[in-house]
Formats: sequence, structure tokens, C-alpha cells
Amino acid sequence: MKLEDLKLYQECLDFEAKIWNIVTAWEGFNKSTLGEAFVKDADAISANIAAGYGRYNFKDKKHYCYISRGYLLKTKGWLLKAKERNMIQDPVADELLEFVEKIHRMLNAYIRSIGRAKTEGGTYEKRESSSYSNNDHDDDEPNGNSFTADADEFFSEEELTNA
Repeated sequence: MKLEDLKLYQECLDFEAKIWNIVTAWEGFNKSTLGEAFVKDADAISANIAAGYGRYNFKDKKHYCYISRGYLLKTKGWLLKAKERNMIQDPVADELLEFVEKIHRMLNAYIRSIGRAKTEGGTYEKRESSSYSNNDHDDDEPNGNSFTADADEFFSEEELTNA
């Protein structure tokens, strides 16, 4: 499967395009301060997913997804600042915040799916691979994370088996 076919990647590109369209309408100080950082960090979300997608082993793939998640939350911070400073109207900002939450859930599901094979019962088990350490437990999300979802909610069978 190609990177462009990954639903998570497509959602990130759509989100980043919305941010770009908003910021390009800004002028002067707003654009050169908050705007440039906002676009740069938003664009880093999909860039890091792409970097991880091209990696050979599971640990590297996850590492870049964790970086992507950091940029997603950093972008959320810029969005909240822009909303607070009345640079983005509330309805638009609220729609974008919902988009952030959706991508966050999708990204967490994608991270959990990396290095796991789907069983007939619909659960995931770790794949046996020379590039995946069985002592690696950094993929476990803490309990209570409100941004979790089953991988099936956002990904096709092909996407999950090729993660």
C-alpha cells in the first residue's frame, strides 16, 4: 500500500490544508509570528507519519508516530492561542479542534497497530520479527487516555496488515 492511501495520512493533509488556508489570509505581525509556527508545526504532523511509514522496523515507525503526535498537540496549542486572540472565529476553531481529536484517536490506533497482526477474533498480537523487540513496551498507552480507539474504527484490513 502507498502512503497516500493511508486514511490517517489523508486526514492529516486535509487538516493541514485548512490551517494553511486560514493562515495565508492573515497579515503582518499575526502571520509572521503565530502563523508561520502554526503552519510549520501542522505540516510536521503528516511529514513525520511519512518518515515513519518508510522505516524498516516497527520501533522506528512508532518513534516517528510519537513525534507526529507531539506536533499534533503543539498545533493544537497554536490553534487554542489563535482562538483566544480572536484570529480564528469560534465555530471554525471548534471544528478544527474536533479534527485534532479525530486525528489524535486515529494516530493512537495506528501506533497500537504497528507491529501487531490481527487475529480472527479481532484482537491484535505482536508480530514475530527480528526487527521488533519483545522487551519493547513503549507502545502501551496509559489507562484513561481519552484519545484511544480500536484500529478497525479508522483503518482497512490492508492498512493494518501493512502498518
